[in-house]
Amino acid sequence: MNHGIVEIGGLRFGAGLPKVCVPLVSPSEPGLKEEIRACLALPADLLEWRADCFFADPLDALPLVCREAGRRPLLVTLRRKEEGGKACLSVEAYEELLWNLLDRGGFSLLDVELSAGEERVRRLAHKARERNIGLVVSRHDFDKTPGEEEMVSTLVRMKELGADLPKLAVMPQCPGDVLALLSATLKASAQIGPVITMAMGSLGKVSRVCGGITGSCLTFGAGDSASAPGQLNAEDLKAILQDLDPWEGEKGEGNP
Repeated sequence: MNHGIVEIGGLRFGAGLPKVCVPLVSPSEPGLKEEIRACLALPADLLEWRADCFFADPLDALPLVCREAGRRPLLVTLRRKEEGGKACLSVEAYEELLWNLLDRGGFSLLDVELSAGEERVRRLAHKARERNIGLVVSRHDFDKTPGEEEMVSTLVRMKELGADLPKLAVMPQCPGDVLALLSATLKASAQIGPVITMAMGSLGKVSRVCGGITGSCLTFGAGDSASAPGQLNAEDLKAILQDLDPWEGEKGEGNP
């Protein structure tokens, strides 16, 4: 879908194939160097640094990650335990650390969790715009799949709060849940432009490869390690996306 293309870090989200993002989850600087170099050899349009997986202060490691990633766009994510990550932080400490990461800069996108509170999201969105850094506003439900209209309204609300790319991940309990997520994605993207959605786990794998028709503009593919249940290998994911591409003449648009 090409409604409302969003351009960040040299990529055109919503144009051509969904972009493939590979997570970096190493806990150490030497491990990060090796992981980044391996991921740069994969068909990754961008990298996601899961800073919550890093054992020390992310602010100290940020320059290394940005330098090693080179020209590849980088999404920085600090995932709290409440959202399925490893960071044990109060919402106040979470906001402060994200604020400091934005001050350092050098990366293309920052993930901000909706559950941190709407006012915090607004403040961080304003800061990200000042720093010319794109914003992913995310919500993860590891227990269930909300109703279709609730999912649509959540994605729309994220956009209203300043998200360049609203992101919603849910856990399906039955095939109908996967279909509800796909329908919500189609409806939301028609209203607000590109979004990022996925149904997690094995049941939801199909949601990670059909963004070309639903409007989900980014999908996560594993390198050495997956960062969420149901992630496909990045090379397999790219091949499937290319095989399923419904928009002839747009293949590869926006890729580095």
